[in-house]
Order: sequence, then C-alpha cells, then structure tokens
Amino acid sequence: MKPSLFFAAFFCFNCCFAQISIKEIKLAPNPAYYNTTDKTIIYPLISTGNNYVDSAINMQVKIDLFNPDDNSADIAQLLRENINEYGLTDISYTISFKNNRLLSMQILQQACGAHCSSWTTYFNFDLKNGKKLSIEDLIIKAQFDSFTNLVFADKIKSLKRYKAEELNAFRNHYIDSVTYNMAIEIAYQCMKDIDLSDFSILNSGIEISNNCEFPYVIRSQQPETILKYSFNSLSFFLQPEFRFLLK
Repeated sequence: MKPSLFFAAFFCFNCCFAQISIKEIKLAPNPAYYNTTDKTIIYPLISTGNNYVDSAINMQVKIDLFNPDDNSADIAQLLRENINEYGLTDISYTISFKNNRLLSMQILQQACGAHCSSWTTYFNFDLKNGKKLSIEDLIIKAQFDSFTNLVFADKIKSLKRYKAEELNAFRNHYIDSVTYNMAIEIAYQCMKDIDLSDFSILNSGIEISNNCEFPYVIRSQQPETILKYSFNSLSFFLQPEFRFLLK
C-alpha cells in the first residue's frame, strides 16, 4: 500500500469512555491470503492526552503483537510486513473495562497460510503511568499462592468436566477413538500447571483465560477454559488500591 493511501486509512473516533480516544488503522488483507475488499485489520492506537502514557501503552501493544526486531519500528511498516509476508488477515479489539485509572483490552489476530489460526493477546494498563499490569500487580503478595491455588483448582474442575463430556461424546459415537485419546491426553497435560498471564478486567469481575492449545486436526475439540471471579469474591486477595478501583 502506498504511504498516502495508508495514512488515508486512519479513522479516529471518540470512545464512550471519558478522556480516551482511539485512532484506528483500518486495512484490507492481502488477497493471496484472504480475498476480500473489507478492511478486516483494525489496529488501535490509544490516546489519553498524556504523551508519556500514550507512548508506553502503544509501544507495549506493538511489541506484544508483533515482537519486532527493532522496537522503534514504525507500526505502518510492521502491519504491511505482517499482511504481505505472514498472512495477517484480521485484527479486532475489545475494551472490556475502563475507569480513570485502568484500561483492559483484548486484541484478536488471525493469520492464514496452509491453515488459518487465531489468537488473543490480553492487555491491562495503569493509566497513571502506562504500565502493563500483571495479575501479580493486583493481588496481595502474601495471598498470591492462595489465589494461584484457587485458580488452579478451578481449572482442574473445568477440565474434568470437559473430559467427562468427551467420554460421553466418544461413547455416543460423536467422535472416534483417535480424536478422543488425543483430546484427553492434551487435557491431561493442561491439568499439570496454571498460567495467570492472560486475564481481562470486566465491569463485574476478572476473567482468566487458560485454554489448552489443540493441534489443527482436532481444533474443534479444544475446550475453552475461562475462569470467572467477581470483585466480591476477590476482595480478600486484591491489593487495597485495586480493591477501591475495582468496586
């Protein structure tokens, strides 16, 4: 895409959230990977009115999404490279929470080659300084092990339900033995650990995504392990400042 056309693709609008605006870069994919004239690639640039915060947030998003060799690389160039060289076909985003201090956003990407695959990257930012927040930042240090154990136990319960459902599907001939055995083995491996890095803040609580990654051949059997916790149920674990911000 020519630079003039690229910058013409920018579209700016004000979100419903006070003091936040998002400039969207809207682009169509390379027809070699996805033949459409629709602009399915919608990349967000966050603006809070504070240049330091904006730079920190947008730099972190760029790095997490594209892992560039040079962190100062222009986002326009990175998008063109990913569209034309790596089969990027879709980007969409959702803002799940915003108040005067916190922003929670999820960005979905899809790329196509022999097969198409999609994935979501989770972002939680402190709008005071642009810092990306981890779950460790929200939880009282002394309670972190207890919180981890709680989430781990809930993940195991969820996967046990999934294994029972897969057994029922196999017994009723909805899936064959090869699919069943592969799914159960992957689910068993997923029950060995917990990852708290992918989480979203919502108006009602926090969701932690801990999905098992299934190979393409049985992707249809992949369980969705999203663990949900209300702010009330988390009050014992949350840092006091976040307990106030998330009520």
